[in-house]
Amino acid sequence: MNRDKLLLAGVTALSLLLLPACGGESEEKLIASAKTYLDKNDNRAAVIQLKSVLQKNPQSGEARFLLGTSLRESGDPAAALVELRKAQELNIADERVLPELARTMLLVGEHAKVSGQYAGTELRDGKASADLATSVAAAFAMQGDKVKAREYSNRALQAQPGYTPAIILQAQLKASDKDLDGALFLLDEVLAKAPGDVRAGTLKGDLLWQGRKNPDAALAAFRQVVATTPQAVSARAAIIGILVEQSKADEAKAELAELKKVAPNHPDTLFLEARAAFQNKDYKATRDITARLLKFMPDNVAALELAGAAEFRLKSDAQAEAFLSRALKLAPGRLLSRHLLAQTHLRAGQPTRAIELLQPVIEQPQADGISLALAGEAYLQAGDAKRSDEAFQRAAKAAPQDSRVRTSVAMAQMLRGGDTGSALHDLEVIAADDKSPRPDLALISGRLRQNDVAGALKAADALRKKLPDAPLPELLRGRILALKKDQPGAIAAFEAALTKDPNYFPAVASLAAIELAANKPDAAKKRFEDLLKANPKNHRALLALAELAARTNAPTAEVTRLVGEAVRASPSEPTPRLLLVNHLLRGGDSKAALVAAQDAAAALPNNIDITDALGRAQLAAGDGQQAVSTFKRLVSLQPANTTFQLRLADAYAATKDTDNARRSLKRALELNPKLLAAERGLIVLALADKRPDDALKMARELQKKDPKDGAGFAFEGEIEAGRKNWPAATAALRAALQRSRSTGTVIKLHSVLLAGGQAAEAERLAADWQREQPKDPGFRYYLGDLALARNEFAVAENHYRAVVELQPNNALALNNIAWLMVKQGKAGAVPLADKASRLLPDSAQLLDTLATALAADNQLPRAIETQKRAVQQDPKDAGLRLSLARYYVKAGDKSQARAELMDLAKLGDKFGGQGEVSELLKTVQ
Repeated sequence: MNRDKLLLAGVTALSLLLLPACGGESEEKLIASAKTYLDKNDNRAAVIQLKSVLQKNPQSGEARFLLGTSLRESGDPAAALVELRKAQELNIADERVLPELARTMLLVGEHAKVSGQYAGTELRDGKASADLATSVAAAFAMQGDKVKAREYSNRALQAQPGYTPAIILQAQLKASDKDLDGALFLLDEVLAKAPGDVRAGTLKGDLLWQGRKNPDAALAAFRQVVATTPQAVSARAAIIGILVEQSKADEAKAELAELKKVAPNHPDTLFLEARAAFQNKDYKATRDITARLLKFMPDNVAALELAGAAEFRLKSDAQAEAFLSRALKLAPGRLLSRHLLAQTHLRAGQPTRAIELLQPVIEQPQADGISLALAGEAYLQAGDAKRSDEAFQRAAKAAPQDSRVRTSVAMAQMLRGGDTGSALHDLEVIAADDKSPRPDLALISGRLRQNDVAGALKAADALRKKLPDAPLPELLRGRILALKKDQPGAIAAFEAALTKDPNYFPAVASLAAIELAANKPDAAKKRFEDLLKANPKNHRALLALAELAARTNAPTAEVTRLVGEAVRASPSEPTPRLLLVNHLLRGGDSKAALVAAQDAAAALPNNIDITDALGRAQLAAGDGQQAVSTFKRLVSLQPANTTFQLRLADAYAATKDTDNARRSLKRALELNPKLLAAERGLIVLALADKRPDDALKMARELQKKDPKDGAGFAFEGEIEAGRKNWPAATAALRAALQRSRSTGTVIKLHSVLLAGGQAAEAERLAADWQREQPKDPGFRYYLGDLALARNEFAVAENHYRAVVELQPNNALALNNIAWLMVKQGKAGAVPLADKASRLLPDSAQLLDTLATALAADNQLPRAIETQKRAVQQDPKDAGLRLSLARYYVKAGDKSQARAELMDLAKLGDKFGGQGEVSELLKTVQ
């Protein structure tokens, strides 16, 4: 940000916050008490009293007005604006409410509205008129119109000679013109008359600090302000800024503690608290605090940048992109935001977007080294070696002493296959000179990339000397020793990491992984349980237990419980919430997934990944219109994100809005011309609209784009199969299979051969594929389903058993084997059905199979209880109720059987099994 804008940006915060306009039991007493608190600058106490008034009388204009001014002074201008507008509606006089409204509108960024609405407004009271004119002047200043700003500040002084806020604004205007002497002269005049003036004293300190570069004089000015007005938040914040700049961390921490006592919820306090958390590498705390801050000030660039930086460190790339993109849109000159966003794109494998973002900066003759180094990395990732070299050479010249740039240049040299020995030597030199661990980490990575385990271990030992109290070096040593197949050494290193930090999760997870590999799941489980004893809210440990439960075939309900506990342990952490939604969606429980996604969105409304999960859950639950709204919001936030364009297309398709679905898919293809999912989507839409010729044309265009890719031929085969043009479908699918030996393609070809009457050819294809791909469970499952449809029970069972040999925990294959065994009168179905049901405990159909097997084994009590559970899972399935009635009849429980059968009889023609119902009813009369 340039100097003019920096000084003008302080107008609303430093110049225009005038003292409030006005100096129990009944409404009158409560208002009087609030005014007393306001006179003492105790805004929090005033707010409590005024809210009590409004509980008694929501139509009290005076209480609304005073609450608005109190909320603004407390640092909540958005809420203040609501109350002041209500006060205006309740007929508070313009002389009182308009100046307050204008000043508050400035604080929430409504500069154009202030100048547009109030530039021509005349008030009868001189002070009120001066107040409003000063706000209008400030609004013009914030929009860059200094001429109008001076005009209206002069009008303010004409209305009220010597009006302090107008003089302070004129001082700021002089400062923005680099007339610091003139600005300080005006401020000293104000302070001579009113030594305790907060706005004048704070602005003076700011000019001495930022303008004169005299932090000691500025510190004295700010401390004078705080001495006279302890509640002066801006002055306290500036003191902390200077102390941080002077590397006086302990003093800055003490000042922040005092500020939190004075104004715990003020935006300045929250920002400084978030920044301190970030500097302490507590990125989750930074995330939580900036979320609170952005509720008050959604367009605060510094807060957006800090929030984006925290998300970047937490590797939440979509969320980081959202925050940093907003910050750059509001302030294109923020280099830090640009650098972080470029790194986000690079980490996501999107070098083109990173290059586009950096282009305006690196085109400048005096481009900074970091921007050039990032551009070099982007060009390298995009495969443009020439431009990468050019960018890195410029970076090295622009910042020859910057270790970050030198490290990037050395790493790039290794990645592009240059003089690796020289690059590693450079990293060793940088690591020796630099106190930061970054070059050491790059050196370890480089050594490992060269399979130099001994060199990597040596670099890790050097890092341990640099960070003697940190667990990270020990963790890295453990991982390197594991690569060296030195398991005892690796275990010792991980244990050493835990001696430095007993709750260090990566070390615990590494030790658990070793135990799992040694087939000791109970030992691995105990590690995470011990971690939870020390910290019951460690969501990572709970998620690790959930993953362990899934890997050891625990019931789905147990996995769900553990992930749910992780959500409750860290409600502001997005990862457990996302895993819960995804877990429920994978399990087919769309209703529970939607509830979980709605809870997540309520807790984290600005999180991109959570919003995406909400849209997917809405779509799965059949609420296409809500999904459209959700994905439209995501597309507006990230218009270049092809995933969100595809999701929006799916949502439109679910609501039968094929025109908009087509537009979204075409937009996705504009962003990525090779996006196969978008091509397929357009073909599917053409077929849905009964335009097979258009679909075929698109498929053939895809073939021309990439003749070696089988996708276009597979699409053609599907289209021709849909038209029952079997020879053409067969030819196209054979061409697809030649190019892509995939299970999906061979299944399509096999089914087309059967449909076209070429059973012998289909059989040859199946035999050839099984010889070529003997471990393909998908094709064997397909053959099992095919045999089952033909009532070839023994053949089907054989195929499903082959699937289970390859996938022992395939619940559906186990279920089908059990059902087929019952149908063939074979014993031993119950254990298979029981295992399948434990793998998918919420499946009504798998419970039905288990009950069938139990009944066949004459275990009728258990069969009845199991079937009752199946009915509970899907009470609308009349077939399940009929099976339950059968078991009651077989068990001799005529009363229960009759009740179930009578309920089924009431369904009439809605249930096709009425013949059997009638026959069974005869047996229980």
